[in-house]
Amino acid sequence: MGFFMRKLPKGIPTFQEMIEDDYLYVDKTEIVYKLIQNDKLNFLSRPRRFGKSLLLSTIKELFEGNKELFKGLYIFDKWDWNKTYPVINFELTNPEEGLSLTDGLNDILDELSDQFKVTITRRTLQKRFSQLIKKISLSYGEKVVILIDEYDSPIVSNLENPELVESYQKTLNTFYKAIKESDEYIKFVLVTGISKFSKVSAFSALNHLTDITLSEKYSCICGYTQEELELNFKEYIDDLAISNGLSNEEVLEKIKQWYDGYSWDGENNLYNPYSTLLLFDEKVFSPHWFETGTPKFLIDIIKHIKDIKPVLEPTNAYKDDLDGFDPLNIEDATLLFQAGYLTIKEIDKTQGEYEYTLDLPNYEVEKALMKNLVKIYTQIPIGDLIESKKKFWNQLTSGDCVGLKETIMDYLIPIGNKQRGQNENYYHALIFKWLTSSLGFEGYSNTPTYIGEMDIVLDKTDPIIIIEFKQSKTSSIEYLINEAFDQMNEKQYEKRYNGKNIIKMALVFKNEEIGCKIEKNY
Repeated sequence: MGFFMRKLPKGIPTFQEMIEDDYLYVDKTEIVYKLIQNDKLNFLSRPRRFGKSLLLSTIKELFEGNKELFKGLYIFDKWDWNKTYPVINFELTNPEEGLSLTDGLNDILDELSDQFKVTITRRTLQKRFSQLIKKISLSYGEKVVILIDEYDSPIVSNLENPELVESYQKTLNTFYKAIKESDEYIKFVLVTGISKFSKVSAFSALNHLTDITLSEKYSCICGYTQEELELNFKEYIDDLAISNGLSNEEVLEKIKQWYDGYSWDGENNLYNPYSTLLLFDEKVFSPHWFETGTPKFLIDIIKHIKDIKPVLEPTNAYKDDLDGFDPLNIEDATLLFQAGYLTIKEIDKTQGEYEYTLDLPNYEVEKALMKNLVKIYTQIPIGDLIESKKKFWNQLTSGDCVGLKETIMDYLIPIGNKQRGQNENYYHALIFKWLTSSLGFEGYSNTPTYIGEMDIVLDKTDPIIIIEFKQSKTSSIEYLINEAFDQMNEKQYEKRYNGKNIIKMALVFKNEEIGCKIEKNY
């Protein structure tokens, strides 16, 4: 690593520390300036570790007038540095053991009253918060800026406890009402969180805020665009290419495959900033987002999934579906989207009401999510997946269809009937993600040939594996196997790999029965 490479801001949540200690900062102040100029009361939802805390810290330093920190940034010569405002800035966390949420919120208010040297005399949460806002504004002679990070933490940390969630909703609803009733004393508000709850829950007290989550204007306010990645991390990209024995074009493509793909407007794609920084630091392609302190609630979310089809193939949703969810009645696609497991791939605006196509953002999420799904539904320890891969490979290459069917059934049986699809595409997608994301084979799905399309091909192995799927509720297993091989032979899939060892496999499904046939060409 050359001496000219600025430090990577891994785990640095404050703008002041990042600038003063000369960490690499990707300039987002143009979007921040646009937000502050155009919208007073705002809400933003983004997945965990996506830069929300840094965003709030940047806004805090702006309103407090810390001019020196912004030298060289877009906003430096556009901001009125002579005007400063008091900033109420705090992060909501799950209450400590033995404390109620009300106790925790009162502690926050007491700390803020000490910080701003004002006295709170009211008793209820809502009135104490309202009084704090008013007194700070009157004391400083300016309206107040309010920045709240992880506003939903007490709820998303307790999804497995519906009674506690319901209690927390009521408490937070009361607490956040203070913002609405204190409007005359407020200059600017930004509330961030992982999820947006429906208007009947904690978010109802904040429904006067402008939700900028899906706004095209602010879609790139967190995360890195392709241009930002290549401009700011050029030396790190060069270093990563050398370390991995790849060209710059190859390493950029691999970074994109692993960590790009998040979108909140269907147009602009973004890299996960946390995973990207760890990639450049460790020089290893890995599911960093999941492997470093995965919060319990992300695992809880996976456990809540009633239908795994949105994980296996693109799914459609409407704006109302993405706008919020009731934590006591969770819809799978909405929950997966707000947690960062699914993202917007396309928006169809032709029918008047926007229709969103949701899919997994990238390979990092796919790989980690499928591993956790396998662990949860099959009770197979993740450490045993290496053995599962060896077993699958030995059965496949030896032509052991009996053993192969047992291995696949071990994977499929624990997935309940309600969570299963009922067509060929479902089994195709499920097996493909199991082979690639869970077992670690490299391959492609729906690979085109001159006169056809292979369902699955694993082409980084010797022999190369070609798999054709068929499914029916009425046709016999034998008929489906013959149909699969007729298609592979008629469309001459193996010609794409002339001169190489090839195994062709038919994998067919009739209700709960699996059929298998394997042919080698060597």
